[in-house]
Amino acid sequence: MSKTLKKKKHWLSKVQECAVSWAGPPGDFGAEIRGGAERGEFPYLGRLREEPGGGTCCVVSGKAPSPGDVLLEVNGTPVSGLTNRDTLAVIRHFREPIRLKTVKPGTGPCLSVAG
Repeated sequence: MSKTLKKKKHWLSKVQECAVSWAGPPGDFGAEIRGGAERGEFPYLGRLREEPGGGTCCVVSGKAPSPGDVLLEVNGTPVSGLTNRDTLAVIRHFREPIRLKTVKPGTGPCLSVAG
């Protein structure tokens, strides 16, 4: 039989939650949101803007999200399966600070079906 199997951690154990606010014009979120259902991707964070006069993203609590992190929830509202435009509408709907649940994207090999 096999020796001891190495138990892998489930991806849910890697979910991070943080509260972010932004300084800048109202409705201008301080991070790019990329991906979305229209591209066949989960919504994910692009670069965090830090230019003066623009929408600068500030972390109020928790660990700062990194560019490329997959966006799971905004203030408890699941955003997986939403288009990019709908995800931005959810973010703009809530007052600041907003709570984001994110997870680092997986690094495992992708399985594809050869046709």
